[in-house]
Amino acid sequence: MDDIRNIYKEEEYKILFKEFYPSLVQFAFHYINNHEAAEDIVQEIFVYLWEKQIHFENELIIRTYLYRSVRNKCFTYLRNLKIQQHHEREITNNWQEQEEPIVLNNLIQEEVYRQLLASIDELPPQCKKICMLTLEGKKPSEIAGELGLAVDTVKKQKQIALKRLQDKLGILFLLYPMLYTHFTS
Repeated sequence: MDDIRNIYKEEEYKILFKEFYPSLVQFAFHYINNHEAAEDIVQEIFVYLWEKQIHFENELIIRTYLYRSVRNKCFTYLRNLKIQQHHEREITNNWQEQEEPIVLNNLIQEEVYRQLLASIDELPPQCKKICMLTLEGKKPSEIAGELGLAVDTVKKQKQIALKRLQDKLGILFLLYPMLYTHFTS
């Protein structure tokens, strides 16, 4: 292979590739333990040689250049992989730190709402209907029209329901601020 002087010539380049590619891939694999990435690294080096048409004086210089290039690219690959894994861990940790409180908050709200509905179910029928319509966001005048009651009756029933729900649920009732707003408006 000493006679290879001009690597940019296609035939000589093919010979160089054929001779060194398998051993360079194996060499890279020992560093990075990833066969596909090792192949990519070696291919990048050969593409670079082809594009730049780099000339070498002899086989020793070619061999030295190829193995050093592969080693350096492997180190770069490992450094980038380490950085990528670090960022992935940080993103995962940040996501968990941010997501867990949201999930916990949603879980608490759902449980409070479930207990609220169970407590509303225990109210007298007229109170129960008014509570459910209130939870739908209807105003006392709308509820009164729908149930054929006076607005003052609806307001009085809402006050009775509010008192009973507060007694039944205690502090849990305050954890559902939207509900308190509906019943006091």
